[in-house]
Amino acid sequence: MKNLHEAILLLLYCWTGGVRGVNSRPGRIVNGHEAHEGEFPYQISLRRQMIHICGASVLEDSWALTAAHCVEGYEEEPKLFTLRLGSIQRSSGGSILEVRNIYRHPMYDPEDMNFDLALLRTAANAVRSVPNVSPIRLPEASELVPENTEAIVSGWGHMSTDEQILSPVLKYTTVMTVNQEKCQADLSEHGGITDAMFCAAARNTDACQGDSGGPISVNETLIGIVSWGVGCADPYYPGVYTRLSYPPIRRWIRLMTKL
Repeated sequence: MKNLHEAILLLLYCWTGGVRGVNSRPGRIVNGHEAHEGEFPYQISLRRQMIHICGASVLEDSWALTAAHCVEGYEEEPKLFTLRLGSIQRSSGGSILEVRNIYRHPMYDPEDMNFDLALLRTAANAVRSVPNVSPIRLPEASELVPENTEAIVSGWGHMSTDEQILSPVLKYTTVMTVNQEKCQADLSEHGGITDAMFCAAARNTDACQGDSGGPISVNETLIGIVSWGVGCADPYYPGVYTRLSYPPIRRWIRLMTKL
């Protein structure tokens, strides 16, 4: 996967950090649906200097989870980041919490996007007082999600494939998990995937820029994090997600949060 992510990192630093993948075309949760108030109570808008850059998920009263590439280079500057919780509106409603600490997974590799996850810590018990917010369950280590399983991905990504305009309202769509060997074959020319990743896809719908770091869930379990892809809703390439049940990932989350 070397060379694969030079385009990601260029876009990441030139824009806002919400890049979903290599050669990503601007796009929202492509052909998704608008969420209703109270849906996705674990969904977070991660903001840098008050601007939405990525999604994130509520894990516990003082912890959230996002993609490592969303905070890369800013680990020592957590005060630049805030979280909007408890609202489906990107720029209003809910509550704003400050990020106190940023912890990237120690094995994160920006060259191939392996171990693309980071934990965000807020003030103790800060999430507990926010209405319409609740944590999402994490999978156990090695917990399997069979191929062709329906999964929900959500975010405030770009509004169209031609304009870099973020969606004002949270959107979501349904994708299907993809056989690991098939995904490896489909993405082999772009470096392939690792055991810390899995793929999901659906015809004409996908996550994209601005959705990075956000949740993909099955039956109210957070199985992954939006990480990277080739384009958006490209019929030939599935989207790639960080696999949260991968033992080195799940053990690290538990070590850091005791969850």
